Amino acid sequence: MPNKIDLSKKYKPTEKQAKAHVAPERYLLYGGAVGGGKSAWLVNEAIQLSLDYPGNIGYLCRHELASFRRTTLLELEKFLPEELISVHHQTESYFRLKNGSLIYYGGLGDDQKAIDRLKSMTLGWWGIDQAEETSESFFFLLASRLRLVLPNIIYRGLMTANPAPGWVKHRFIEQHLEDHTFIPALPKDNPYLPEDYESNLRKLYPVELVKQLLEGDWDTLEAGQFLFRYGFLREAVNRKIPDEGSPLRMGVDIAAGGEDVSVAIIRKGDTVILIEPWSEQNTMVTVGRIKGLIEDNGIEPQYVNIDTIGIGKGVYDRLLEQGIKVNGVVVGERSKEEYFVNIKAQAYFELSKRFEDGKINIPDDQNLISQLSTIRYEIQSDRRVAIVSKEIMRKRYHVKSPDYADSLMLAFLEIVPPSPEIRWLG
Repeated sequence: MPNKIDLSKKYKPTEKQAKAHVAPERYLLYGGAVGGGKSAWLVNEAIQLSLDYPGNIGYLCRHELASFRRTTLLELEKFLPEELISVHHQTESYFRLKNGSLIYYGGLGDDQKAIDRLKSMTLGWWGIDQAEETSESFFFLLASRLRLVLPNIIYRGLMTANPAPGWVKHRFIEQHLEDHTFIPALPKDNPYLPEDYESNLRKLYPVELVKQLLEGDWDTLEAGQFLFRYGFLREAVNRKIPDEGSPLRMGVDIAAGGEDVSVAIIRKGDTVILIEPWSEQNTMVTVGRIKGLIEDNGIEPQYVNIDTIGIGKGVYDRLLEQGIKVNGVVVGERSKEEYFVNIKAQAYFELSKRFEDGKINIPDDQNLISQLSTIRYEIQSDRRVAIVSKEIMRKRYHVKSPDYADSLMLAFLEIVPPSPEIRWLG
C-alpha cells in the first residue's frame, strides 16, 4: 500500500460534513433532510476510521439490503480508493483493506444471514444509512458490538436520517443523551448539488414535505400523511378560471368490483365540467358509457385517459376494437421522475400542486372532495414518494376505493399526443 493516499481527490467535505467528521461523541446522527450529503459523509467517515486504526472492523448497512445495494454501496464504491482494497468479497459482503481493516456491509430487517453474522461480530464502528427506516432494537444490537480492542481506538456509531417520528427523533432530537449528538445538514449546505435541485423539489413537493425533507423540520406529520389540504379543496370549488380555447380532456377510473363505482371526469382546461359515475360493472355497459361521453362531448381521442389496471384493460381493449382510440394508462409503472415510485404518485403530487397554486376549479361534489381528502402519501426506503395503496387504506383506515379521486388524477394526467406521421412523397 502506498505510504500516502490523497483522499481529497475523491471527497472534499462541506462545512457541515467536516463538522460531523470531528464530532467527539460516540453516537452521531447526521443529516435531517434530502440533499445534505448524508451518504457521502457516512461512507467517508467509515473509510477514515478504517485507515486511522489498522485492523479496524466496521459494519455499514441500511434496513433493507436491496436499498443498501442501490444507494449506500454505490457511494462506498465511489469513494473507496481501489489502491486501498485488498479484497472485495461480494458473496460474504465485505471489503478487506490492505492495512487489515474490514468493512462489512448488508441489511438489517430483511437480511437474516447478516443479522446472524452481526450477533457474533466484534466491531470498532458501525453505520446505519437512513436510520429512520429501521427500529431501535438494531441500534441497541449494534451498540453492543462496539468492543474491538485496538490501541487508542475511538468507537463510533454513525447514522443518517430524514426527519420522521419515532425512535431516531426521540433519541437524538427530543432528548439530550450523553455521548449523543445531531448535526443537521440541508440542501443549501451542499454546494455540490445542481443549482435547481432544491427549487425543483419545492415545485413538486407539498408544503408538509418541503418542511420535512428540504427544511429539516422534525415536527411535521408522520409518514403516510394526507396529500390534499381540505382548505385548498374548498377554495377550488367554483373557482373562476379562464378556459376559452382549451381542449376537453377526460379521465376514467373503472370499478374493480364490490361497492366500487366507475367514474368519468371531463375537464375544459383547468375546470372540471362533468363528473359521471355508474355502478354497473358490465364491460359492455361501461364501454357504451365511455364511448357515449367521448362522442357526445366531442372529445379528441388523445385526450382520454383510462386506467388499464385490472378490469380496465378489458374495457380499453373493447374500445379499441370499436375504433375508439384512447390512452391506456398503467399508473403503477415507474415514473421518469426520480423522486416518485410510479406514475400514480407523480400524477397525484402534480394534482395537489394545482390545488395549492389555485390552478384548478372543481364542482361542489362531496364524493370527490371527501375522497381527495383521504389520499395519503409515504416516503419509501429508497426515499421516493408513494401513494398509500387502496388495500392499506381499506384495512388500516377503513376508507373505500377513491374512484372519484383517481378519475380526477387521470383527467389531469398530461400525456403528450404523438406527433403526426410525416411522409415524403416521391
